[in-house]
Amino acid sequence: MVDLEPSQRRIPLSVQISDQLRAHIVNGDWAVGDRIPGEHELVEALGASRSTVREALRALAHSGLLEARPGDGTYVSASSELDLVLRRRARAESSIAVFEVREALELQAAKLACLRATPAQVASLSELLDRRDAAVSPVEHLAFDQAFHLELVAVAGNALLAEMYRNLDRAATYPIDDRHRVASNERWPAADPHRELVDALRERDAARASSAAESLITLAREVFVAAGEE
Repeated sequence: MVDLEPSQRRIPLSVQISDQLRAHIVNGDWAVGDRIPGEHELVEALGASRSTVREALRALAHSGLLEARPGDGTYVSASSELDLVLRRRARAESSIAVFEVREALELQAAKLACLRATPAQVASLSELLDRRDAAVSPVEHLAFDQAFHLELVAVAGNALLAEMYRNLDRAATYPIDDRHRVASNERWPAADPHRELVDALRERDAARASSAAESLITLAREVFVAAGEE
């Protein structure tokens, strides 16, 4: 049932419902690719008329957050308006340009994570590296590597930075075949900078964390460029 605050009563009900539905998307209750509850279910849950709910859904579909599939349902197509803007903007740039922005975000994230990471979060990052190293296929290896970087940025504790990085990560992905493994094997040093970074976070050594992050970025760039040239 929709419960209106006095300050909300001048805002059209369809707009308020649209905001409620948007919150489910932004908060991750409805992930990209999920089919949201049907119109009848939403009408009952929100206590609003069918026409009001339809208007709210049309607004979210117009913004690009939802996609109506006739005969199938309505699906989440983007996690936020920022997601849409970044994806559109990134498509207008080269992969290396997007990669450079991701590098800047990740370097700042490493610095913040050094200040904010909890012992449990550091342990989780270390476990992702263990699972990455135990992976038998390039795709699985890459999946854990990407999960590590996404979690590192999340550990920084800045939701906006994390959202920007997450959306750019989808816009400029690494190759996911044997080229990635070959390029990694040829260029990766015996002392993995991922591990060095985790150790720095554990010890809250900001200088060491920055140095490890910069080494990681430099090597990642070499792998990214080499894999793309194969």
